[in-house]
Formats: sequence, C-alpha cells, structure tokens
Amino acid sequence: MTRPRTATHAYRIPGGWQKVPHHALTADFARDLRGQGFTIVRARRGWNDSRELSLAQFAAEPASGTSTWGDSELKPFSG
Repeated sequence: MTRPRTATHAYRIPGGWQKVPHHALTADFARDLRGQGFTIVRARRGWNDSRELSLAQFAAEPASGTSTWGDSELKPFSG
C-alpha cells in the first residue's frame, strides 16, 4: 500500500489558492476542507509527485476510507 498524499494547498472562490496545514489527505481531512468551502486540493507524495485533486470525490466516500466513484467511467489517475 502506498503512503497517503500530503495536502499543501487548497482552492476556493473567493480567495484562490491558500496554504493549508500539511496533513495526510484522508477522507476526514478532505471532508473538513469541503466544509470550509474548498473544492480542489494540491497534494504531494515525494519530491516530484504533486497533483491537484477534486475534493468532490470524497463527498460520498464512506467513513472506512475506501474511495467510491460516482461515475463508473471516471477513475483516479494512478500513474
């Protein structure tokens, strides 16, 4: 199992990109950010692996921490 990504910045309107406390991007942390009005998070894993991820994917996620995608055609990029 790979280690979780670390959230570094989050985006909301108005305000744009804002630094957030560096924290593992778990379902609970993502829900907390969505509750604050953020929609996208910039998260990294390692030196050169930084991604911008939509927090909408965590909206319907169960508390167990497993990811569920609403649309079967959309899959997270794992490359």
